[in-house]
Amino acid sequence: MAISVMTVCTGNMCRSPLAERLLSVRAAHAGVDVVADSAGTRAVNGVAIHPETRRVLGAHGGDAEGFASRLLTPRLLQGHDLVLTATRAHRDAVQEMAPLMWKKTYTLLEAAHLADADRALTLAGLARARLGVDTDDPAWDIEDPIGREPEVFDRTGAQISHAVDSIVDLLAR
Repeated sequence: MAISVMTVCTGNMCRSPLAERLLSVRAAHAGVDVVADSAGTRAVNGVAIHPETRRVLGAHGGDAEGFASRLLTPRLLQGHDLVLTATRAHRDAVQEMAPLMWKKTYTLLEAAHLADADRALTLAGLARARLGVDTDDPAWDIEDPIGREPEVFDRTGAQISHAVDSIVDLLAR
């Protein structure tokens, strides 16, 4: 059975689609059955991926073809095994929208950190591993590159790419 992962950011044009598409391609290469999708807390439905994100995604081995942004709704969150957000504010928005998802919702960097800290950790133990971790640490937030120079997109892309590798490793355990 496939593991269902939702990635979330604000406009669903940069960070969450990058994470979604990299998760899909890297999980497939690792032989992990993952179905990834994404949405934004303030997205406009049907917007294409940002051109700089398209460039960064291609540089990291992903493909933006067929992508269209979506507004996050409680219905979209249903049935996901894991929700990965760009920031703590997005994590809070998901948990407010779907309170029962709190054990399944993490910032991407928070989940990657937990996965790297304990190489025996599985998806089932992720919520327990969070105990004792400062979940309000600003270090868990991925910078929003929208309206910024290409270097910010590159930096954000590298950060997401590294975190996705850690998440795929976690999901493969």
